[in-house]
Amino acid sequence: MARNGKSLGTVVRWDDERGRGFIESPDLPGKCWVEATVVRQSTGAGALRAGQVVEVEWEEPAGGGLRAVRVTPREDLQTTFGA
Repeated sequence: MARNGKSLGTVVRWDDERGRGFIESPDLPGKCWVEATVVRQSTGAGALRAGQVVEVEWEEPAGGGLRAVRVTPREDLQTTFGA
């Protein structure tokens, strides 16, 4: 049975050239794979950056692993150096 949910997480790796990366969250049992096509921004689908806080809707297919089905950057929750 597939599981799914919604969590706040942090982008830990992003590859601009390939348009994909990983998100981590204490609520998730592992890293969540994300592709640019599921990233929702005010300008449409797009890229992320390492360290960015996002809201991620995810699923864990029967085959295992975690996959983002929708990612929304949370600019209101971004951290800055020294914060």
